Amino acid sequence: MEKIDLAVVGGGPAGAIVAREAAAGGAKVVLFERSPHAPLRCAGLISTRAADELGVSRDLVLAEIHGAVIHGPGGSDAALLSSRPKAVVIDRKRLDARLRARARDAGARVMEGVSVLGWDGTALHTTAGKFRPGILVGADGAMSAVARWTGLPGPREVLVAYQAEVAVRSGRPDRVEIFLGRDHAPGFFAWAIPAGDTVRAGLATTETKGAADLLRRFLARRFPNAPIRGVSGGLIPIGPPARVSAGGTFLVGDAAAQVKPLTGGGLYYGGTAARLLGRLIADGEPAEYEARWREKLGREIEFGLRARRAFLALSDGELNRLVAVLGDRALSAFLAERGDMDYPSRLVRELKRAPQLWSLGLKALAAVGGLSRLGELLSA
Repeated sequence: MEKIDLAVVGGGPAGAIVAREAAAGGAKVVLFERSPHAPLRCAGLISTRAADELGVSRDLVLAEIHGAVIHGPGGSDAALLSSRPKAVVIDRKRLDARLRARARDAGARVMEGVSVLGWDGTALHTTAGKFRPGILVGADGAMSAVARWTGLPGPREVLVAYQAEVAVRSGRPDRVEIFLGRDHAPGFFAWAIPAGDTVRAGLATTETKGAADLLRRFLARRFPNAPIRGVSGGLIPIGPPARVSAGGTFLVGDAAAQVKPLTGGGLYYGGTAARLLGRLIADGEPAEYEARWREKLGREIEFGLRARRAFLALSDGELNRLVAVLGDRALSAFLAERGDMDYPSRLVRELKRAPQLWSLGLKALAAVGGLSRLGELLSA
């Protein structure tokens, strides 16, 4: 049985970043990735900030995104378009491979095609033999096996997501489309994201058993005659559990539900937490991780969870009226320029500094039920 400092289970971005940072600090690291060629399970839409921090090079960028068009369930629309790129669509599979290569370059041993079978508290059992790590990191997704083996709790909520790669070029390659309403995706939303010569069309929903049928209906309506290159499914964890560590075991990324509750995106939050964890391991201070990652991201995630609760309480009629208000030219321009997809709570402060928009804010409140809904959003 080989003794190592750190075993990382899961070679997606979060796992690769932990491995890279810890190895760069001198730790003896093994990174396990079971399926390096698995189908794409990510829309690949990230902020320009996230792209910079993940080290996304130009050759991985499939589209630059200036904003979004939101479609209400009753036909209302709001175009939130910025004068500058706010996000990029990336080649996620190549990014994952590149991040694993960076971990390898930093000194980590990357074992692709190797499955981790179990953990008995001392030995990590894999298809390549047994390892004895001083620290175990689970970066193995929403239904983390590492969490299960160590008795750590799961996320507060898990959404089911399906996405198709549609063989059609978007007529508006600088914007994504968001489709709201229970007919499209109960409990979340559907999307159409330009990705070079294809469109990534998908949805996430709380309707776990009917998600595939919802996608088929969405594709039939939005892309009735377009060829489908492939369909993939996955899970989106919403709401981190009370603990993501126990002894020498730590969860990161989707395994820790370090995901934006309003959009389901996990690359930025997961990457931020992973970089922190890897450096703490290298510095011999992994016990600081639980408090430190929540200090960085916890307040923003909790804001997103409150906003999600308010969103779930809205009827389709209220959603449609809200989208109609958001379509106001002055308000939509403000939201597009000042909105931050990684830190949505900052928009509240920005709105406080824009008294010329307060009347529209009151109109938006009226559309969704008045001040009681605002209290629900801002309450702890």
